[in-house]
Amino acid sequence: MATRIPEETINKIRTETNIVDVISQYVQLKKRGKNYFGFCPFHDERTPSFSVTDEKQIFHCFSCGRGGNIFTFLMEIESISFVESVKKAADLSGVSVQIDTHIDQPRSELQTKKDQLLAVHESATAFYHQVLMNTVTGEEALKYLKERGFTTELLEEFQIGFSPSDKTATQQIMKQRNYSEQLMRESGIFSDRTDSDELLDRFASRIIFPLRNEKGQTIAFSGRTLPKKALESSDFHEAKYLNSPETVLFSKRNYLFNLDKARVQMRKTSEVVLFEGYMDVISAWNAGVKNGVASMGTALTEEQIRILNKMVDSVVITFDGDRAGLEATKKAVDLLNDSRHFEVSVFPMLGGMDPDDYIQQKGAPAFLEGLSNQRESSFQFQSRYLKANLDLDSETNRLVYLEKVLRMLVEVDSIIERELYLNELSEEFELDPAVLKNQLLIYQQEFMLTNKRNTKPSSDKPTFVIDMPIQQQMTKSDLTERQLLNRLFHHEEAWHYLNKLSPDFNFTNEQHQTIYLLYSAFHDEMQSVGFVPQFLDRLKDSSMGAIVTEITMNEIQSEVTEQEIADILSYLENTSLMDQLKQKNQAMKQATRNLDMDKAKSLLQEIIFLNRELKKTKK
Repeated sequence: MATRIPEETINKIRTETNIVDVISQYVQLKKRGKNYFGFCPFHDERTPSFSVTDEKQIFHCFSCGRGGNIFTFLMEIESISFVESVKKAADLSGVSVQIDTHIDQPRSELQTKKDQLLAVHESATAFYHQVLMNTVTGEEALKYLKERGFTTELLEEFQIGFSPSDKTATQQIMKQRNYSEQLMRESGIFSDRTDSDELLDRFASRIIFPLRNEKGQTIAFSGRTLPKKALESSDFHEAKYLNSPETVLFSKRNYLFNLDKARVQMRKTSEVVLFEGYMDVISAWNAGVKNGVASMGTALTEEQIRILNKMVDSVVITFDGDRAGLEATKKAVDLLNDSRHFEVSVFPMLGGMDPDDYIQQKGAPAFLEGLSNQRESSFQFQSRYLKANLDLDSETNRLVYLEKVLRMLVEVDSIIERELYLNELSEEFELDPAVLKNQLLIYQQEFMLTNKRNTKPSSDKPTFVIDMPIQQQMTKSDLTERQLLNRLFHHEEAWHYLNKLSPDFNFTNEQHQTIYLLYSAFHDEMQSVGFVPQFLDRLKDSSMGAIVTEITMNEIQSEVTEQEIADILSYLENTSLMDQLKQKNQAMKQATRNLDMDKAKSLLQEIIFLNRELKKTKK
């Protein structure tokens, strides 16, 4: 596969590209010792087991087992081909090379369908935007948006558009561009007409907001109605916002609006501002907030949290200030706190405003200042939420409030924060601070006791925990073979000693033997050890690549010696003979039970021979 691109081109990109810099654009990495660690982007986990090594330019997940070089990572994370991964690595690192991505292998049926649907959405985006910006049909919508503070630059930035009131107009444009009716049906842009087979634009007469994926490609739309004039009012209630239905491209649970534009700033600051809707995100972007995303007006989901977890440590929630917004904030705070991955804060929108209203009424500087300096901690928000739901004029409710607040305070890690909140409670309810502290201590003891009961006992627990997968346990023989492969990958002397001590050596483990044979040929070609990232490019089997990466990640500090290789070979030979001896003994017992004396006699001779060989290895 790599031969489709000149080797010198691949090596140029590899040399001028740092795997840590590239992966950092997808995964939040933190340095621990010589390597970088983060949460694996390929599976869900609660502790970081994804490692990237700057020195060796490879990655490996100790939990799910995935591993490889920079091209392997891009192929898996972006679901692209090898040629495309080479081009992507060059683009991300600013390396100027000419690569024709059309020379690669054909796409799968599903990927081809996705590509076609993306093309439909891009065509529709261009059409809607043209209608808004350059036609009489879009004049009213354009005027409304300009009055709302949308500049021409902002409309271009987010490719906002307008769908004509003629519900057949978009279909006609798509037909001119030779998109099939079936493809249009699957796009989610159209709905069927009740009295015919004609496809109608579901977003007709709406302002169109393209919904883009992480690559910036339009995968769905959201349409907003224009405010109706008094003369146009009717009894018919039309939803203010309408989103595309679920398609092979678009899933609400897995989607965050503006992630493609915000993720650079999110990774840079390790913080995200979470809004309820895209109008708030766009308004905040225009005000200078470049790390804002929205959950599309739905409750925050586990899938969206997993996306954020790979990019940021801090989440600032700024939802609407009405009752529904308060409830949505409560759910989001609880969900984020349960994950225990984030520092959570809330920028409250008081007076029933939403962030867009806030910016329109108070201005961008006031919003930026409030976002920086008027945040509530998770605890402060929870306290305010409790007060909003309890009548504190009632003595019973005051006791309920104090109990719940003190129980929440148990989970506040900072001693200074706890002291500050206790003093505030003391002043607000005119209580002796010592009384509150004693009650807090009781709740702390209850909390610790409950946690102890729910935690399985363990001994010698490391401070850095890695979620290990449920997989077949490797034998000591497998580990020893991997040690030998590690030496062969990195030390020319290991090849000299192996050829000297056992020129016809073979690995017992079939995968190890395959890797050995492939690397032997690669070693002969390169005339040198190392070059593991290049070797990984030659492996078509991803499971093989994961094994090579795992072996390479294993640090063996000491220099290789002839005695080490001799000990490894002796152990492997001894283990092999013992395994054979065990099998022969079992076979002889079975032959004896079957009264097959000729076979039993033959097996006995083999057992005697194996015992002699075993004695030789122990000398």
